[in-house]
Amino acid sequence: MSAASDGRLHDGFDWGEDDDLRLALLEASQLAAVAAPRLAALRTRVLDEALGPYRIIRADERAFIPLIPGVAIKPLRVDRSANTQTSIWRLEPGSAIPEHSHTSEEECLVMEGEILWGGKAYGPGDFLIARAGAHHEPFLSPRGAMLMIRSEMTPFLDRVFADVPG
Repeated sequence: MSAASDGRLHDGFDWGEDDDLRLALLEASQLAAVAAPRLAALRTRVLDEALGPYRIIRADERAFIPLIPGVAIKPLRVDRSANTQTSIWRLEPGSAIPEHSHTSEEECLVMEGEILWGGKAYGPGDFLIARAGAHHEPFLSPRGAMLMIRSEMTPFLDRVFADVPG
């Protein structure tokens, strides 16, 4: 006798003869999986309308989230429809942002400190643009830096932006 025919599903739980309950739970779980992206889109739309035409994020409103050793991100904005994010990156002295590639454009404003990239130093007010398809050498930060970065969303950044409204 198979697990399904003796009233038990693969998880070993004894469902008895309650096929209606089994079907209802199966349908509910399938609907939840289909509904998740729609709920996320609805949440974004409702929040956008509730927030009005302006969005202000105060300096103390969000915390920095560690990303890699010596680098933390403060998420500011995510635009899921355009697949972009805006954030502040805090680089501790001696840290680096590893080499990486871009499928879309990235903008980087050095706000504080200094970064070394491609053998040159960049300081406060310097603005760097990496075009789509560009490959970045590492950003090095011997003395620490604060950057504002606008770039594509990547799976690597998803966990940082999971709860950030649009």
